[in-house]
Amino acid sequence: MNSIETMTLTTEGALHIVWHTHDQQTLPAAFLRSQCQCAPCKAHRLKGLPPAPVSPDIRITHMQPIGIYGVQLTFDDGHDRGIYPWVYLSELGQQAALQ
Repeated sequence: MNSIETMTLTTEGALHIVWHTHDQQTLPAAFLRSQCQCAPCKAHRLKGLPPAPVSPDIRITHMQPIGIYGVQLTFDDGHDRGIYPWVYLSELGQQAALQ
């Protein structure tokens, strides 16, 4: 399990994480929104449908830690159904670094 030291929102509305290893990741809101794991979003991707359009200007407006498991993010388009486990966020951070 990955654990975090701190988690903050940047002025651009992205998620900045400092992991217990002191590694840091800043994950853009548009990237996180496009990778949401809520049931409707995940089903959409599993059906092979093209990704739903996400505004490049989307912002995270709220974050709610979910126990030791992860975080629930709320985006300014009103979407707030996805929970992002720490392990998944770590994997997304590695993907984002490669882009």
